[in-house]
Amino acid sequence: MAESASASTPARPHFGVGSIVRHLQFGTGRVVAYEPGQYVVVFKGGDTRRVAFSYDGLEAEGAKGDPELDRIRQAVSLALGEQGWIDVDLELGRRWVGGTLKLIPGKSETQPKDIPIEVFFKKIVGLRDRLRVLEQKINSQPELPAEAKLELQGYITRCYGSLTTFNVLFSAKGSLFEGQSTE
Repeated sequence: MAESASASTPARPHFGVGSIVRHLQFGTGRVVAYEPGQYVVVFKGGDTRRVAFSYDGLEAEGAKGDPELDRIRQAVSLALGEQGWIDVDLELGRRWVGGTLKLIPGKSETQPKDIPIEVFFKKIVGLRDRLRVLEQKINSQPELPAEAKLELQGYITRCYGSLTTFNVLFSAKGSLFEGQSTE
């Protein structure tokens, strides 16, 4: 009787988003998302595969993450996006989802490092948001002389200019970094 109940229950994820997993055929990868009944896993070399939740040949390497918490995050994000409370289109371009940033050292005895693009992108967006807050705080300081505000504003603008390299990651033009204009 327990078998028929489990057969009718839909498969649920065992690994959280971000979990490092090992697949019998494809090797080591990272869970980057869920789709109905399956994980989206990016394997070394950038190969993205869908793996059923029920597949027994997938094992965790390290911490498994929390799939229940991921489901809640996904549901809240979807609900907020549908209500217009968060602008989903502002962020990572679709072509980069599931991608990997590969850092290859110049010294052969040093290991390369793979970073999921989503993780790197969150850091870039966080930096952008902190620069915006810094900009607001500088402009709202009444005891700061106008010349000092302009000088500090110039440094922030140059920081934005340095970050324009990462504009390729954004899906919406309104999210791009802008440096000093040459006009």
